[in-house]
Order: sequence, then structure tokens, then C-alpha cells
Amino acid sequence: MEDSNNEGVITTFRHSLDSIPLDLIGDILLKFPAKSLVEFTCVSNTWYSIIRSQMFIKTFMSMSISRPRILLTFKRNHNGENELLFFSSPDTSQVSNDSSSVVSRHEMTMSRTSLGDYIIHSPSVRGFLCCSHQHQYMVCNPTTRQVINLPEDHRFDHGKMKCYMRLGYDPSSDKYKVLRMVTQPGSNLVSEHSVYTLERQQCSYSPWRCVEGDISNYIPSSNGVCINGVVYYEARIKPWISSVVLVTFDFGSERFCQIKAPGEKFTCLANYKGKLAGLSLLGNSFNLWVLDDVKEQTWSKKNTFVLSHTLWNIQLKFSGTTDAGELVFAPSSFSDDFHVFYFDIKEKTMRRVKLEGVTNDEEFRCRRKHLCYVSISCDHVENIYMY
Repeated sequence: MEDSNNEGVITTFRHSLDSIPLDLIGDILLKFPAKSLVEFTCVSNTWYSIIRSQMFIKTFMSMSISRPRILLTFKRNHNGENELLFFSSPDTSQVSNDSSSVVSRHEMTMSRTSLGDYIIHSPSVRGFLCCSHQHQYMVCNPTTRQVINLPEDHRFDHGKMKCYMRLGYDPSSDKYKVLRMVTQPGSNLVSEHSVYTLERQQCSYSPWRCVEGDISNYIPSSNGVCINGVVYYEARIKPWISSVVLVTFDFGSERFCQIKAPGEKFTCLANYKGKLAGLSLLGNSFNLWVLDDVKEQTWSKKNTFVLSHTLWNIQLKFSGTTDAGELVFAPSSFSDDFHVFYFDIKEKTMRRVKLEGVTNDEEFRCRRKHLCYVSISCDHVENIYMY
């Protein structure tokens, strides 16, 4: 009897939903967090169609961009098991206290039982990341927990050749693309570039498209950043010690360019208020360079900043900037507490924010002994797009 009553309630509920205008349902759904929306696609065909529609996804993305998050990545290697754990925290640009805390949440865990480390190839690009394990390259979305395996190219001998990957987004076509750089056999020099476009109907046999560039036979650095559809990364050319240039690749035109660096080796590249920025560390002080004009290749140097002596014993690494222009530093390792440091270059003040919920997460604690902190993305956003 109770079962029949429950079925009647569910039927009445569904009829009630059907009587609500679709526009109003969409407006109501936009009030919910991303994780709930992913689950709501199973409620009904109507809700699935609304949440998966291009208009809804674009509206939700515009809201997500206005409330960026921080994405933390941890790696675990133990007894042949390899994992990546993703946590995210709200942006704290509006927090004025010198010391405060925010609550983090566990987003996703990726697991492999074969030997080999996970490698992060690109920071978060509109919610997507590029990583690899062994010779399998992937694009993942921690919000939806979707993992997309990139097609393999059997022409390459992975024992003698290396692949470097850069994930990007082309705003003109609303497409996500991956730039691949392949080295010569037995060498670290890049000799071939190719591009793969992510499509909703993925084909494992779809080939990588070769793209021509004026630059070749160079060694790319590990850091890079995508800004307004263009990815920037450092590259070493002959003579290897002194010659460092910045390579740009436009994901729309699929063309390469070179930019002359200002003369200092950058520890990390970042998006500083829509412009390319590079940070050079000099002991306990650092310089911030900003590319003011891409065509003229003109750089401006901010003042030299010195870290507080209270932070000298903490090994901090530059992780990017916030929309407000604060520089973000994170420790290179972690203990029972995890703090992120924000430096205001105008006021020359530093504040720290404790990320609650990371070290006391149940899944995190189970793996704590064998975990290693990997990276942080400062401008991560929740993206509900599914391929």
C-alpha cells in the first residue's frame, strides 16, 4: 500500500514539474550548484534537455567565471596504485582579514593501477585540465568527473620520444583544443606540432592535425598559461644557457609567434588582469613582469618585492594571480594544515588563508601518508559541459 502511495506522490510531482514553464525551470536550476545540476540530469528528460542545452551551459559558465575557485591537486603513489585527488575552494579576493579560512571540498579522484606517475600538463582552462599517466593523455573535468582519453598516435616510440601538451580554449569557435609538441627520437628538441579538437562525439581514431610553425628544435618549459585563446610558454633555444624566448600559439588561427623575454628567467607564467605576467624569484625577493603590448613586445616591471621574514622558512611557489591582481603563493609541501598566501603588490601586504576540509577529508586522510602536493590553479571555474 505504501509503495502505491509513493508512486502516486512521484507521479503528482512529475505532473507539477511539467506544468511549470521551461524558462522558469531553467532560471530555478541556475540557482543550484554544479554538482547538483550534474545529478539533476537524471530527474527527467526535460531537465536533461535544459541542463545540457548550449544556452544553459553558457549562462552557467558566465556565472562561474564571475566566481572563480582555487583547484588543488594531490598525487598518491603506493603499492602500484596511482591517484590524483582534486580539491577546490572559493576565491578569497573579497576577504580582507590578514588571516582567515575557507572550506574546501573534494571534487574528484582519478585512479590507475599500473606503474607510473600522473603528470599535470596544463593548469585549469575554464574548468578542464590536461594530464597523463604513462603514455595515456587525458583531459578531465573535476566538476562533472568526466575523463576524456586523447587518441593515441602509434607512429611514436614513447621510449625515445617525448610529448608536451598544452590545453587551450578558442573563444571564436567555442572549442577546446590540445596542442601537442613531439620531440625528435633520442632528443629533447621539439620537431613536430599537432592539434586535437575536442568534440562532443569523440572518435578514438580521429587523427591529430599537424600545424606548421616558424619555431622548431627547441626545448619547451613545463609551465604555460592560456589567455584569451592564446597559450604562452617558455622555450630554450641555442645557445641553451642564455637564450630563452616565449612561444605563443593562437588556438583560433593555429599559428605560432615568438616574444622576446625581458631578460630574466621566469619561475612561472600567469594571467595578470588579462595580460601575460612572469615572476622571477631572487632569493626571498621577486620581480613581476607584465607584457603590456603583445605586438610591440613591451614589458613593464613592477617593483621588487621582498617576502616577510616570517615566511623565509616556508618554501613557497608562485601559483598565479586572482582577478583582483593579488599574487598567489602556495607551499611546495603540506602538513596537517594547508595555507595559501595572497600578496597585494600595491599595498605590499601579505595575507594567508587556511583551506579547511583538505587534510580532514575522509578520503584524504586514508591516503595522507603517501600523498604529495602537486599544483594549484587560481582561476578554476565550475564547468558543467559534458563531451
